[in-house]
Amino acid sequence: MMSLPIRLGKVLDTFDIKGRGIVVVTDTTWEQLPRDLKFKIGDPVELRMGGVVVLQTRIAGIEHCDPWSPAHLFGFLLPRDVSKADVPVGSEVWSAE
Repeated sequence: MMSLPIRLGKVLDTFDIKGRGIVVVTDTTWEQLPRDLKFKIGDPVELRMGGVVVLQTRIAGIEHCDPWSPAHLFGFLLPRDVSKADVPVGSEVWSAE
């Protein structure tokens, strides 16, 4: 059974980790995400601008700061073939299944 897409926030910033890919930082903290949301590597996500899908991709990694806190912003890594130009700041991040 397919799940409905869930809005995960807006892209606040991106940065490139050489050899790993683009990290997307959202404007949503971990504690603001739905409690039953379980992300894993390979899960699909969409970036949307003005309601139009601009990128369909997958999560390549879950990023967090050390020490971790639920008050930190939610961030994730995209595959190496996605460039920073593909991820507009301000675009909405949605789960996609």
